[in-house]
Amino acid sequence: MEKKMNRVLVSIIIRTCQRPYILKRALESIVIQSYPEIQVVIVEDGNNESEKFIKENFSMLNICYVATGKKVGRAKAGNIGLELSEGVFLNFLDDDDMLFENHVQTLVETLKKVKNRAAYSIAEERRLKISNTTPNDYKIKGKSIRFKQPYNRMLLYTFNYIPIQSIMFHRSLYEQLGGFDEHLDALEDWDLWVRYSTKTDFCFVEKTTSCYHVPYEKKLKKRRAENLSEYRDAIYENFSNYEISLNIRDINKEMTYVIREYKNNGIIRYIRMFFRALFFGER
Repeated sequence: MEKKMNRVLVSIIIRTCQRPYILKRALESIVIQSYPEIQVVIVEDGNNESEKFIKENFSMLNICYVATGKKVGRAKAGNIGLELSEGVFLNFLDDDDMLFENHVQTLVETLKKVKNRAAYSIAEERRLKISNTTPNDYKIKGKSIRFKQPYNRMLLYTFNYIPIQSIMFHRSLYEQLGGFDEHLDALEDWDLWVRYSTKTDFCFVEKTTSCYHVPYEKKLKKRRAENLSEYRDAIYENFSNYEISLNIRDINKEMTYVIREYKNNGIIRYIRMFFRALFFGER
């Protein structure tokens, strides 16, 4: 067994908003982690509705909880979580998503072996139909692996294939490049990954270690897509300010992969991914 002295602390940062019945699933998925050295940072955007629930049901976790009092938005809440984090490695978890038992251990072991300062794994997409009368009553209407994408920065600059909970990064990236752009209330994670990619490659781990949830109903999917599309222009404006130094060999490597995938899988696949991202807000 790995000695405790060799384990590094991992901070899992959760943003929530007065819905403890949903937060419960995320916290339960942390309880079952095979890796024990975890700090859970919970930032509640607004009043402290979830505080009592957390204390009564999850005292076994090492939790740092704070409520902002007034609404500050997703990005600001995430940055508060980053400021409160103490871990060597950091990992976001949205309150409606879940980690599988091996998630933290898998990514920690990977990051210890490589020079890259970020690593991500495969995430399962679950499509939920939620009850109109009882928000915590839902049915899983479908499961799939939407992205199984090895790291390629050219593709990352085009669309976000890294769900927020599937990636773990070294805190030095945060200290060097900062956290979320607080002008963004959607797609803030994509902006952050692109910024971090200017300083390090990401390591892809071909294991499914988490899941995220998307709406099943067409009306909710459309609303989600409209919300995401509202911030795309701002994202692209940010991208114009990020600089990266690539030599010809790196460019050749990146583009060779894109061209090979294009030849092997055909243009249809990439057209589908582009339009899913553009019109349905699918990650």
